[in-house]
Amino acid sequence: MPVLYIISPDNRMVGKQMVVAQLVVNAALDMVDEMMWRTRDMNLKVVDRFDDQVIHAFVTAGNFRFMLLSDGKQEEGARTFFFDLYELFTRVLMNPLHDRSTSVSHPIFRERVRQLTRKHFIY
Repeated sequence: MPVLYIISPDNRMVGKQMVVAQLVVNAALDMVDEMMWRTRDMNLKVVDRFDDQVIHAFVTAGNFRFMLLSDGKQEEGARTFFFDLYELFTRVLMNPLHDRSTSVSHPIFRERVRQLTRKHFIY
């Protein structure tokens, strides 16, 4: 179960494109599971490719997986985005009122993730 799906506010995908994008990211989970045991790095960088897009992955110390489908032109943006997202996510998990077995769906968290996408990517 994904902890959170965030779609860029400027996303141009519609209908079937969005479904295909989610399918591609979910299919890349197998690659993430393989790669996370081969390295000590949390940032796995590009784990898979689909057409002209790439899937970046980041695995936290608690084995949560962050994945990003992008055009692959902003490698450094993806890296810094993941580290900022990790810091934000850690703050949520450290909150004693948050149940770790539930998804992170608070509107403030979602907005902060959107702010991170605007900060690190050209949208």
